[in-house]
Amino acid sequence: MNEIIGIIGGGPAGMSCSLWLKNLGFLPTIVEKKQKLGGAQQLSLFKNLWYLGLPGQTGIEIADRLYQHIKAENIATVMGFKLKRIIKVGKNFNIIAEDKEITAKCIVIATGQRLKGYESIQSIEGSSELLSSERVCFNPGNTPLLLPRVDGRVVAVVGGGDNGLGTATYLGNTVKQIHLFVRGDIQAFALNKKKMFDLIAADRLTLHRQSIFRRFEVRGEKIYIAFQDENNPEAEILCDYLCFRIGFTPNVEEIVQLLDVGKVGSLKLSPDGYIATDGFGRTSIENIYVAGDVANPRDPCVATAVAQGAIAARSLEEDLQGGG
Repeated sequence: MNEIIGIIGGGPAGMSCSLWLKNLGFLPTIVEKKQKLGGAQQLSLFKNLWYLGLPGQTGIEIADRLYQHIKAENIATVMGFKLKRIIKVGKNFNIIAEDKEITAKCIVIATGQRLKGYESIQSIEGSSELLSSERVCFNPGNTPLLLPRVDGRVVAVVGGGDNGLGTATYLGNTVKQIHLFVRGDIQAFALNKKKMFDLIAADRLTLHRQSIFRRFEVRGEKIYIAFQDENNPEAEILCDYLCFRIGFTPNVEEIVQLLDVGKVGSLKLSPDGYIATDGFGRTSIENIYVAGDVANPRDPCVATAVAQGAIAARSLEEDLQGGG
């Protein structure tokens, strides 16, 4: 078809979509604001045990494998450029990133999601002190780097999802004690729950359910935490490291604003802030599609991102073949 398709976001979903589009006869161009493709996988030093065909590979290694495939296919990429404008010109879209401009027949949004970080705790007394401490990490990719230093230490982990339980159980056989803070319900795989309860039984992990933080304080190489949980209205601990694993939020703000300012259209979002679709990657704006974590799949991971990239590409091809 030789139609140019702009793909905004260069994670697994964007790369997968671009490959499918190329094989379907289109000319995809990936626009990525970072200097590398790979999305959130570029943060992960953990081995990905779930992605078929690449056993033992870390997130960073998987991202590189996917990128090498994109390079081998000579798929166009624009990296390290922040989007400035998106406007509609006739039946096409003009995507402007600093000194680059792409005229595309369709757009695929694959901006993914990001870790919730300091903004989630900034209202708590003393939280600003945590920003200057090397013993506090919001990025899961930092956790393995702590391992040589955590033997025999006390580590606090905040988060009741798979990232929280996964981090706690990952460190559980190395550290002296894990304090796991869960502010709501535990929402994790049964396997991670079992590992957590095994550590509790071994007196290696203390679970604080329904926890509410009162105050943080950095005391030299220690971190003081005052809190309450379901068993104690006034509790406190001193830990050596503090890891936040408090969930994700979709990267939608920038793209929504650009489409609105450029008078392209109003992008419909779901009640929880993700981009709403028809189930096959179509959004509320004609010829704009979405793939990957920004559309809130059932299980956000590399496998679902790659699959949704393919689905969005097929929907796009089907619509254009039908005269869209």
